[in-house]
Amino acid sequence: MARGRRRLSTVDLSVAQLLNEAQRGTASAHLRYAKMLWELATADAATTRDQLLTAMKWFATVAEPTVYQSRLLNFFGTFANEAGNEDRVAFVEAVLGPLVELSYAKDPTARWRFCQLLHAVVGNLPPEAELSDELVDAFEEAMLERLDDAKPTVRAVALRALARLPDPGPAGDFSGCELTRAMLDMLAAEKSKVVRKAVLATLPCSDFTRKFFMERTQDEADDVRKMAYMAIAERVPLSAMPATDAALLLRRGLTDRAGSVRDAVASKLLLGWLEEHEGEPLQLIHVLGVQAHAEECELVLKTLLERGDMNAVHLARMAETDGLGLRADFSDPAVLMGPASALLWRVVCEWLSTQAASRGLSAASKVGAAANIDAAAAAERLEALEAALPATVADMAAIISKHAAAGAAYRFSTGQLMQLAAKCQDFADASGRAAASAMLEVLLANAPSSDNKEEAAAWEAAWHSDAWLRALALFLRKVYGSPAELADAMLGMLGSLHAAAWAEGAEPPEQAYVHTLGVVGLLLEQLTSVRPALAARSDFTLQELLDTVIVRGLRNRSAKVRRDAARCLGLYCLLDGIPPPAGHLTQLRLLLITPGESSAVRAVAAQALGDVALARGIKEVDRCLADDLRQAGGLLQGLDPHLQQAPLADLLLEALRQWVDDFRDVVKEASGSRKKASGRRSRQCEDVETAAALGAALVEALARLVRTHLRWQAKEAAEGRELAMEDIDVVKMLIELVLLYFNPLIEAASLVSQTLPVFFQNYAELTAEHQQFLATAYLPAARLAAANDKDSGKRLTAANCSSVKVMGFLTQLLMTPYGQPGKQEAVGHEMLVDLLLRELLVCSALDVPKPYLAALCRTAASLEVFPVGEAEGGVSAQELLEMARQAVPCPRMDAAMRKELAALQQTLHARARQHGLHVEPLAPEEISRLMESVRNYQQTGTLLDDFPLPFDALPEPAALPAAGGRASKTPAKTPARGGRRGKAAVDSPDSESEEDTGPQMPHSDSDDDEEREERTPARVPPTASRRMPERAARSARKPVVDPPSSSSSSEGDQDDDSEGEEESSEDEGLPLAENMTPSTRRPRKVPRQSADRDVSAVCQALQENRIS
Repeated sequence: MARGRRRLSTVDLSVAQLLNEAQRGTASAHLRYAKMLWELATADAATTRDQLLTAMKWFATVAEPTVYQSRLLNFFGTFANEAGNEDRVAFVEAVLGPLVELSYAKDPTARWRFCQLLHAVVGNLPPEAELSDELVDAFEEAMLERLDDAKPTVRAVALRALARLPDPGPAGDFSGCELTRAMLDMLAAEKSKVVRKAVLATLPCSDFTRKFFMERTQDEADDVRKMAYMAIAERVPLSAMPATDAALLLRRGLTDRAGSVRDAVASKLLLGWLEEHEGEPLQLIHVLGVQAHAEECELVLKTLLERGDMNAVHLARMAETDGLGLRADFSDPAVLMGPASALLWRVVCEWLSTQAASRGLSAASKVGAAANIDAAAAAERLEALEAALPATVADMAAIISKHAAAGAAYRFSTGQLMQLAAKCQDFADASGRAAASAMLEVLLANAPSSDNKEEAAAWEAAWHSDAWLRALALFLRKVYGSPAELADAMLGMLGSLHAAAWAEGAEPPEQAYVHTLGVVGLLLEQLTSVRPALAARSDFTLQELLDTVIVRGLRNRSAKVRRDAARCLGLYCLLDGIPPPAGHLTQLRLLLITPGESSAVRAVAAQALGDVALARGIKEVDRCLADDLRQAGGLLQGLDPHLQQAPLADLLLEALRQWVDDFRDVVKEASGSRKKASGRRSRQCEDVETAAALGAALVEALARLVRTHLRWQAKEAAEGRELAMEDIDVVKMLIELVLLYFNPLIEAASLVSQTLPVFFQNYAELTAEHQQFLATAYLPAARLAAANDKDSGKRLTAANCSSVKVMGFLTQLLMTPYGQPGKQEAVGHEMLVDLLLRELLVCSALDVPKPYLAALCRTAASLEVFPVGEAEGGVSAQELLEMARQAVPCPRMDAAMRKELAALQQTLHARARQHGLHVEPLAPEEISRLMESVRNYQQTGTLLDDFPLPFDALPEPAALPAAGGRASKTPAKTPARGGRRGKAAVDSPDSESEEDTGPQMPHSDSDDDEEREERTPARVPPTASRRMPERAARSARKPVVDPPSSSSSSEGDQDDDSEGEEESSEDEGLPLAENMTPSTRRPRKVPRQSADRDVSAVCQALQENRIS
């Protein structure tokens, strides 16, 4: 007789026993148990309902997430899905009504579990099931209230339960749905990654909400980014998405820093879109827009090859057998490769070549069977590569020549084929190289005519395309084996161009001049020294090229010609072996400072000056400019005399300040004309982008000079001549760049806003010396920002005080460990802490905004001090402790500031114990001398004297009014900030009515982990870190903490996101006090609680995870 469990029948089981069996069983058994439970409900609905609700209450007492609880939830979903008729829907309504009431339970675990049950039941009802309006309204009201719950897991489950309620509205895009709007508000302000993930899982995806999903692909949490990609993959077909957005999603997802996110994007989003196009990669990249998004399409193809979803060996063999790709019959005039096909075959051939080389190297390092396997794989890929490529280099040159002759429409294909040939073919054959050289001469030596405007525009765009220039450079280096051969050949081509364009002695047309300068730039980029060009046998020499083409182009009427001529002149100045380029550098400086010059020309001039300074040393450039100025015999009329003789560092800084003023006018003019014709708007956007390019060039030049300063100092010491700029110039550049980073104007200059955060993060991670430069720039930058705040005339709070943002940002950089990964070290900033405490003591007697004082305290408590003990001749721990003690009793210090100073004192005592430092109190005479030096702090004889404190003295206190006067009345207390994210009012006399609600700086080491996580600013894109929206500012406030609940905590208590998010129930839902006048302040809303106390009275969970 076979042994085993006896098959159960409905007669043998109660509701509790059925649920026990569902916990033990798998998903396949749930359908059978659900049918049995429906039989019980049909036989006795009232008893079954009561037993089911009792079991659900027991279920709600279990806080630990286990597999048994997950099985029960899945079972309830299966049970609800079987409600296919009106009687069963009525039974479900009878169960849902009490569950809705129980979701108001006081216990957080119960609220979480009942919301899970509601989600499982409501979310799995059949589409045709219709619940009563009263129940739906009660359910929606309950879940909306749970969206303000203190526990993030409760909020997350409540969101998931609301998934079926959003209304698409007449437009069908959910733009008019209030529930959708509430979800979007939560997504923007929510701190918990669990809740943000739930919002993305619940939020309907439409044309209106798609941009919010795309924003979350840059979320700081890996799980949230993954959920955003998964939601788009499930709900948005590629045909419903613009090609630009699709390419952006793929680029972000396939290059994400988290491997799990990259895998999800590749397996779900990319493969889903590929199946949408019948599994054809060629169709997919064609839809994405090959020419507009070449990098993204290349990334897509490489991902498909690496995952094995596209077989390169099979494609290569098909090309040989079926005449595809490069093996097509190109003798037919109609046969040409389109952009998508050219990119596909380039990526496939490059992948085969790379794989063959890597497998061959791997085989060489192994022995035995492993070596044989790798060698066979390498041979297979080499054979496939030979099958895909033309037979000879000459044949490949003929194919490229045919595409080049086809005009602008095939310029992209020409570049792809040149890059393919350079990377995958052997140019050892002289005949093949000769054919390729002839093809290049035809391609480059024929300038476009002014009659064919399309061809001329295509060539102009090609000369400013990095992809085209990269392909040409690769092909040139392959065809010409040495720099001398390359210079000889290209000077010959330029001689032909010059003879044709300047045949009549007049200036050539703009199109021909731009094309000639493009070829000149291509030549100069391939050379590192002037010697190969000087040794060339061509009749057209480098000096003729310089005098008749480049220098004359600087005076051309066309801004495009002047721009390209300035670029070529900068490349010429970078060559080794040329005479001192004093006159050429002066010409570049004149282009930069000439009023009315095009922004594009000035941007190229600034970039060229920065490149030459990086290559030759900024002091060498200053000497060349000064020598040329002396030889010229005087200054030019009509130009700023100061800028004509200023050092390059001061010139770039002054140009950056002038650009900020000019760019403000450009942005204002563009924003004021948005309602005009679309063509005019397009022109204005182009002007904004052109003006922004100048700012990006100046910022890049300054950033590179600052970053390489120490290297030039070392080279200066080795060579014994002045090359590096002064340290004070580095500090001034850092100050300007920091202030520019927090200037809201640069939001319109995307290149600037992208460059600055990358530079600062990289700069702080280099060495301790680089961080010392940042520390030196700290107080000057803060004072300048405070002066700007004062001039603005606005009422300052921590949310809008730019000096606080500057100090917080620099503090974050100064806390960054430097060095290589795995060997990073912290930098001691006790010298800066000494200055901060002196600044604090001086400012406490001035009319200083309180956020500024609070930022000083936070920074002093956050920075690392004495990591290896006291340095000889530096500040001592005794002095820092004494100044901290002197600052504590200052009248303007509130409780939070005193807490920061106490944390600093604790840190100093810890360092004293660690390194044996002296921390005993100073003698009275020493204290007097110390405080005297503090009183003379504003006349230090250092850099700070150039950046005085922008604050006024405190006004004299008014005379006390007579007793009983109006002034003697006790001021009313500021009402407490309500809501889940509100901050309760502090009743102590030290509390201040003005809250610090802005972006917080890193806290001291003595604080607990929750407070540290809350107050440390995340590294986010600049627009998010500089201008926090009001709802995000509200979410940054520290929530009120609930008293501990009597029952066990829910799953969310184990999640990091739930820390610091509890609140007192009596403040729930109260609006912010500062957003309401006393006359419009609404009464406090008391949260609703369930009248059923059975759940809260349960003292222990089920034994062995079973319902009995």
